[in-house]
Amino acid sequence: MTRRRTLRITSVIHKSAADLETLTAAVQFLRGLTAVAPGARPSLAFALRKLALCQADAGRHKEALAAADESIGIWRGRISARRGRYRVELVLALCVRADILDCLGRGPEAETGARQALALCRDHLAGDPRRIGPALLVALDTLARVLDAHDNPHEALPLGTELVRILRRLTARRPHYNRSLAAATHQLGVYAYDADRLTDALRATDEALRLYQRLEDDQPGAFTAHLRAATTNRDLFLTRLEQAGKVVLGPYPLCADCELVNGGLVAVRHRQRHIRVADRQACVDTALADIIIALWEHDCDTVCSCEDIDGRAGVVPVAAHLDRTAKTLADIGFRTEVADGAIFFSPHGTDGRDAPRRATEPIARGQM
Repeated sequence: MTRRRTLRITSVIHKSAADLETLTAAVQFLRGLTAVAPGARPSLAFALRKLALCQADAGRHKEALAAADESIGIWRGRISARRGRYRVELVLALCVRADILDCLGRGPEAETGARQALALCRDHLAGDPRRIGPALLVALDTLARVLDAHDNPHEALPLGTELVRILRRLTARRPHYNRSLAAATHQLGVYAYDADRLTDALRATDEALRLYQRLEDDQPGAFTAHLRAATTNRDLFLTRLEQAGKVVLGPYPLCADCELVNGGLVAVRHRQRHIRVADRQACVDTALADIIIALWEHDCDTVCSCEDIDGRAGVVPVAAHLDRTAKTLADIGFRTEVADGAIFFSPHGTDGRDAPRRATEPIARGQM
């Protein structure tokens, strides 16, 4: 009967995570229950962590800290008794405590707790990746945020980069992580900006915008605020880049490799995709990426291209390849016009045939 009641109250806690009154009552009930049934202590520790989160959201940070401390104490005791079975719960409680300490202005203590959580994950990830892996994401995010909030963005940046790298891998198989990836890339842009890595900040924020737009398309209205915040950040980063003497033609960043060979140009009018064929590689407008690949595969070297010049696309080949490029485009299915060394065409063809379409690499990410 005691176990049945414990399972029932735990279910209520899961369903009422944002209900302060229900969580307070659940903690009181479980405290009384543990006096006669010590096996209910894990349920109490879980409820205390949820209560701490809810109290913190309500601005009751001192009460939240006490609840988090009590939860941590219980989990530490269970780990020693049960050989690490509850290690993930300890990590999550340490992260909650770090967030609360950060809100209280106790940065060094918050950093210490967040480092403990991350160290636990790193020490035991290899032995229990299925359990520890999700906790590692939380620990990376918590420590990075604490470090950045306390003027250490240079150390936060690699942690944020690691988090994004893991989430990109996860979303390829688990699309529900896309929300977490969007948040992580947005935050990575903040870390890069605070570390004076402006072009890295722009690239991360542009990725966040793409991800949030996909999420918004699936759930209209759910991510409007996120899109607005990311757009505001992108505008700020573009302004700072212009002030730093960089060439900004539009809102869409070049990749890091192409930035190095474009004489100070960092952002252009259309979204970019980096393509590679043999020894040729470059960032090109996304709508033209497959077309430029086809030209390169036919040994047509190009100088530049644009997906929209007064309603038409255009490509400038090297002078020796002008005729070959025009013929290749015609063979693909485009009606072309040559003027001043440039070839203009509709990016979708004019005779009913589309340009060849290659699969683009998926952009992935998700929510824990």
